[in-house]
Amino acid sequence: MAKNPDLSIVIPAYNEEKIIQSTIAKVISYLKRKRFDWEIIVGDDGSKDRTSKIVGSVKDKKVRLVRLVKNRGKGAALREGILNATGKYIIFMDADLSVPLENIEIFFNTLNKGADLAIASRRVKGAKILIHQPWYRETMGRVFTLLTQLVTGTDVADFTCGFKGFKKESAKKIFRASLIDRWAYDAEIIFLAKKFGLKIREIPIVWKNREDTRVRLKSVVLETFRDLLKIRWNDLSGKYEN
Repeated sequence: MAKNPDLSIVIPAYNEEKIIQSTIAKVISYLKRKRFDWEIIVGDDGSKDRTSKIVGSVKDKKVRLVRLVKNRGKGAALREGILNATGKYIIFMDADLSVPLENIEIFFNTLNKGADLAIASRRVKGAKILIHQPWYRETMGRVFTLLTQLVTGTDVADFTCGFKGFKKESAKKIFRASLIDRWAYDAEIIFLAKKFGLKIREIPIVWKNREDTRVRLKSVVLETFRDLLKIRWNDLSGKYEN
């Protein structure tokens, strides 16, 4: 029987044909220099371009594709990727590599030392932002953080940075229970981690904004606020108990 890897890297992707091949190559190059065994899982969120075909053409057997038939949201793509991961530790990251790959080893060591969940943070001491988001996006981010702190009952400083690491057991427990498919999935992750009594560590990172982001505020603000309320409702109605 094949030995499970030490680390699974999960990359959610939607219409990323322009960068996904380069991203996978960079992650493979980094991981090949490390002492631990690894796998890469790309969770394709029903892309309409060549993303899945490109991932499927990668010859390295340590790279796997998990594809949603239709677009459901980043949270859904992450859930499928993580539930299919086999590593002792699981780290997910954005396809644009906005967080430097050197953090993989930092997070690996943090999880190895006892943390159940490691969160990349742009808002704790030691963090550095190389390319900022436009001021209105940063303002919305702060508002979202305040609302999410109220909903989750935590003082986590940065919920939405797309780089988080888990012990395998913690990841599976969180994502088997998770119900949010789109924008508030990060808040649900933290809420469930707190609910399940997991040990959370925030790690300062260097980060740069993706200038060609396709996220449009008008289309996500109301949905995000709605999903924050849904997290609380799901908890009160016992939907997370199973």
